Amino acid sequence: ELVQEWTHELKKLPAKVSTDDLTQCLKVQIHKDTFQNLLKTNQAECLVSPANSFGLMDGGIDYYISEYYGGTDKLIPIVQKTIDFEWCGEQNVGTCLLVDIRELSTKIKNNSMRDDEKRSFPGYIAHCPTMRLPKSLSEDDTVYRCTWAMLTAVRMHNAKILEESSKHQRINAVVCAGFGTGVGGLSEKICAKQMMQAINHFVNAPTNTGQRSTTGPWLIEWSYASKINDAIDKS
Repeated sequence: ELVQEWTHELKKLPAKVSTDDLTQCLKVQIHKDTFQNLLKTNQAECLVSPANSFGLMDGGIDYYISEYYGGTDKLIPIVQKTIDFEWCGEQNVGTCLLVDIRELSTKIKNNSMRDDEKRSFPGYIAHCPTMRLPKSLSEDDTVYRCTWAMLTAVRMHNAKILEESSKHQRINAVVCAGFGTGVGGLSEKICAKQMMQAINHFVNAPTNTGQRSTTGPWLIEWSYASKINDAIDKS
């Protein structure tokens, strides 16, 4: 199952990826639970939607994400409005769009708050289409691209916090299920390999390590690009 495959692949990653040390570059934890139960005891600022290109979040895990925020008629219009603004209504597969739902999140949290229930309602949805419309996925690099896009989108989002005019809330924790293993029908092994490969490349990217292997004006040489591509092809 996916949890076992994730755990196996996580062990291969460098020390920069830690399961418990926040001083490392990236902390990755694996949970065998629903996101609803996870958010009862864990705070997160972002929830990933492994969606379709049009923000139609009424099937699969997206349906449950919509229900978590009051139903499809509450969440989908916000997501689609952002897709319409950024992508003219159709977001490319393998990209990530951070949707600000803090206003809805606050309303839902206030309405559902009880003495015995203090759930976390992430204020951002990371909308990462794994397919244009629901279909079976081929064994390409879609999972890698979605994971990479999500990581880099959160990185850029947090970088904007440094701007004085920024109204963003910092994203410290992201809840993300496996990409492509539901309607897409990808094997858990492929999903785990590609997600962890993207994490590995992210933490070791020259941009994040500050270490460049080039001596000329180029930031990246063909040798580095080929190494990354070969690793993805093998995952």
